[in-house]
Amino acid sequence: MKSYIAEKQIRLVGKAWEVKRHLQLMLKQGGPNITLMDYAAGLHNPPQRKHLGNK
Repeated sequence: MKSYIAEKQIRLVGKAWEVKRHLQLMLKQGGPNITLMDYAAGLHNPPQRKHLGNK
């Protein structure tokens, strides 16, 4: 299965059961109240982490 993620879209390519399983995992990760647009935006622009390196 392949997935292509852009800022405003998610494209899933594979067998029907693979796509269904991936969508179920996405729903589990995002929660029942998240929209697909919000989920895709979160994947495309992950939250920034602060680097705790040596100064």
